[in-house]
Amino acid sequence: MRIPFPSAPIAALLLLGASVPLAADPVGDLVGALPESLLGLTRLAGPDGSDTGFVVAREAARDRLFILRGGAVVEVGEAGETGGRITSLRSEKDAHGVLAFVDIAGADGAETTYELFLEGENAAGYVFQQASN
Repeated sequence: MRIPFPSAPIAALLLLGASVPLAADPVGDLVGALPESLLGLTRLAGPDGSDTGFVVAREAARDRLFILRGGAVVEVGEAGETGGRITSLRSEKDAHGVLAFVDIAGADGAETTYELFLEGENAAGYVFQQASN
């Protein structure tokens, strides 16, 4: 699934660190700038009223997770370092900010749940750890 918002090409480039020169064929330039390992992008909404969203970038070898919050895009590098596939993400607001549960399947198919805590109003502040349950 592609990111379903008007600035998808720009957001995709920001997420993946690519740059596109201005030219007569912006779509062709965008496609040419995307890494070959990118298989798809999925945008997931955060909890209502939280101004938070998530993007999963599916690459050939792993998935990468990004937080969209307050106009900032922050990669959760620890999620990509697991080398697994994100199979589910659900989030909710709590007294301290936003809490997300991220299920990641490893190469062996075993699924592990991680907790992603988004700290208050700090767009770049988060804690990513294996769920304690």
